[in-house]
Amino acid sequence: MVAPGESMSTRHRTPKATESVSHAPVARLRDVATAADVDPSTVSRVLRGDPTQGVRPETRDRIIEAARELRYRPHAVARSLRTRQTDTFGLLVPTLDNIGFSEVVHGIQAAAAEAGKLVMVVEVRAVDSAGARADLDELYARLVLDGRVDGLIVGFATADDPLVKSLAERRLPLVLVNRRSSGIHGSVVVDDRRGAVLAVEHLISLGHRNIGYVGFAPKTDTSRRRFEGYRSAMGKAGLPIDERWLASGDPTEEGGQQAVAQILSASGRQRPTAIFSSTLLGAFGILAGLLDAGHSVPDAVSVVAFNDHPIAAITAPPLTTVKMPNFEMGRRAMHMLIRATVGHPVTDEMLKDPPELIVRASTAAHRKTRR
Repeated sequence: MVAPGESMSTRHRTPKATESVSHAPVARLRDVATAADVDPSTVSRVLRGDPTQGVRPETRDRIIEAARELRYRPHAVARSLRTRQTDTFGLLVPTLDNIGFSEVVHGIQAAAAEAGKLVMVVEVRAVDSAGARADLDELYARLVLDGRVDGLIVGFATADDPLVKSLAERRLPLVLVNRRSSGIHGSVVVDDRRGAVLAVEHLISLGHRNIGYVGFAPKTDTSRRRFEGYRSAMGKAGLPIDERWLASGDPTEEGGQQAVAQILSASGRQRPTAIFSSTLLGAFGILAGLLDAGHSVPDAVSVVAFNDHPIAAITAPPLTTVKMPNFEMGRRAMHMLIRATVGHPVTDEMLKDPPELIVRASTAAHRKTRR
């Protein structure tokens, strides 16, 4: 029934987008304070995790519960103006194509989410292609340093990297992950040397004596530690290292193919019977390069790679890998960075978590040792 003075079209029409629609009121800081029976300043300090605020656990729980029930969300812009913090961190990665680094990123993102922080990812390769090298420092400043982030995690660096030093000089909290650089304090790495030793010892246990090595970016401390692990395991077993069996290339499938082609070309008939790849993507290229050259894996050449990923289980053949605690490395780096923003000193940490050998079909006993 239509009320007096009300038309059918008026009663049943849909509100336009520009018309106001009734919504539940947005909770404010003082609403949470009233519900928790505390001062708004106490609510503010508790919800932003101020470690200097001495609040009884029951009061803190009451504030958090009130904020949850009221669905309170602090206004990000207003909070950043007040606290000079954005709750956002920058993550500089060499490339998003590196699946060996993906677990590191997952660990970083997980730790950030647990702390209520956001992560802005910048792909260094994409930035490099956007302008001249001389303009890169200013470009990084616009992307991540003009008050947009509270700190940086850097997933690339050579042993003496001028760009990373330039970033560090800006006095923004900075942590290197999977890298160390001279003069830069604050890093989290895994024991690359130990992982490489595990890979080579596996090949030696299968009876291989001619073991090649494919490395990457020799100026990085990460690459150096992996090569040192290869050299140490070979030396401990009393095995010679033939320079013809060593190659270095980009940590990509194409780089792996080119590196193994170089090894095969230089080795002639005395080729290696096994190859340790210091990168996962490089190992995919090695598999393809060996197949193209008519060498079956593992019958002719065994292959083991540093780092693991689910895709390694579905290559042809499935790839033997050394699984490193990369998720934990990323998680620790983010925790260190978050603590640095509230005044805690950064450290240089190498995780003690042991590497794990994942044996798949790309490695087998040397033909002379098979029965």
